[in-house]
Amino acid sequence: MITNEQIHTLTGRDVHDRTGEKIGTVGRVRLDDAGRPTWAAVRTGLFGFSESLVPLEGAHLDGDRLVVPFDKAMIKRSPVLATPPDEPLTRDDERRLCDHYDLLWVGVEHVRPSRPRLLGRRFIG
Repeated sequence: MITNEQIHTLTGRDVHDRTGEKIGTVGRVRLDDAGRPTWAAVRTGLFGFSESLVPLEGAHLDGDRLVVPFDKAMIKRSPVLATPPDEPLTRDDERRLCDHYDLLWVGVEHVRPSRPRLLGRRFIG
């Protein structure tokens, strides 16, 4: 799990998927609609011009690299968003990303439901 203290050290780190394959590097950390760091923008492609958002939920540091619990293909297929990189993601953006990554989006309040987690689903927020 990524701590708040580690958030500021993520930019520039290599990002690897759950199988260990390199995806790209962290360009910046994106905030959710409540201002919390929730997403990492991963620069991909030959020159790092493409950018895909990946949840920090379930991610961890392994030495100098960020390991995310998703595979490279899923990350590269993440939705393209209209929200400028220097602004928090909108609710619609978060909902689209959560749907893509099969995360349970609980809205702006980010209240975790009291019921047990659903198999195959992750919570965001």
